[in-house]
Amino acid sequence: MRLLIVLFIITGLAGCKQEDALPLVNSTIIEVKSQASWQTERLDDTYVIQFPSDYKGGIGPTIEGPEFSLVRNDQRAYFLGAGALSGAATPLATPLPERINLGNVVLDRLVTLRRDGQTQGLFYYAEQPKTWGRLYLLKDGQFGYSMTVQYNIELHREVLGILQTIQPR
Repeated sequence: MRLLIVLFIITGLAGCKQEDALPLVNSTIIEVKSQASWQTERLDDTYVIQFPSDYKGGIGPTIEGPEFSLVRNDQRAYFLGAGALSGAATPLATPLPERINLGNVVLDRLVTLRRDGQTQGLFYYAEQPKTWGRLYLLKDGQFGYSMTVQYNIELHREVLGILQTIQPR
């Protein structure tokens, strides 16, 4: 019996990887944290982001200047940065809006990203099968547009887990 209990504990501990500690699907506030085994890339001049091995991306050249992009290997999730790294990000209106329009999609769900008790970012998204989201990060005292995310809603927890890793450089 004792051997069975020890095996159960060892099996349970072996399954507790840091990347398994992703935010809950219905999270509205997420604390920023690192994932030890994930790849780290520069997001822009201010922040870095981490992502699992089944994603590829980073900073690359575009016509408008350097831009961050990230894609899941099966192409069910895309992250696309705001554009030129040194350009000013479009700020959110004050007071903060309850929803954001992205073309004909209304982003009416909000997840707040917090670091050390302070709000670092806001992720607006729509809850639909093939969904869109928009991330605003704190820069120079304002929340400025940072990236757009398109993904299958069943990957919502994974997307939140990736956004959760964004930290200052």
